[in-house]
Amino acid sequence: MSSPATPSAKSSVLGLVAGLVVLALLVVFAVLLPKTVDGDAGAEEPIGLPDTLPGGYTASDLDEAFAEQYDAEQAGVVADRESASRERTDEVLDEVYDYAAETRVYASEDLSTAVSVQAFRAAGGAFAPERISEADAAAAGGATQELVREGDAVCIVQRAAADPAAGAPQGDTPSYVSCQRSEDDLTVQAAAGAMTPEDLVALVDAAWDAVA
Repeated sequence: MSSPATPSAKSSVLGLVAGLVVLALLVVFAVLLPKTVDGDAGAEEPIGLPDTLPGGYTASDLDEAFAEQYDAEQAGVVADRESASRERTDEVLDEVYDYAAETRVYASEDLSTAVSVQAFRAAGGAFAPERISEADAAAAGGATQELVREGDAVCIVQRAAADPAAGAPQGDTPSYVSCQRSEDDLTVQAAAGAMTPEDLVALVDAAWDAVA
């Protein structure tokens, strides 16, 4: 039997998941809006994002996502909260858009990483950071934003500034990544912290294969 999670662990996990949901939604409404689909018979076809993604990621609205870190009762409570949040988000998307749209957050086995995935039955819209950094910004230790292509997806990659007090160089792992894959009338996008574009696109591709 798994041992109960400590209050601090609960707070960090819930904060991470909630933070990603809010951040992902802000990004979506700011720059990633898929184009409106008029009169497409398939636009309202249900999507059905999968329960799991490769690498041990499980949808946070399922008890199983928390089974290793929480006892059964606690896992159920947290999953119910995540399910309610997901339902509310999807209700808003349904009210705003004229096509099917769905959001789901996935948690890693140790609950250290959360990935927000969204799928739309619509062509992708504009996808770019507000500003792209100069090539030498990373070498100077400053925070950077990049736009890169990874496979069939395009990704916004953000890296935090180096800590001058610690004398540490800017790390290779981004602080935040968001990726979008779009083709015809399907768009899948995802966002995560402390993950490489390659790893995030692998999850985007897995979600794409499940709903295409």
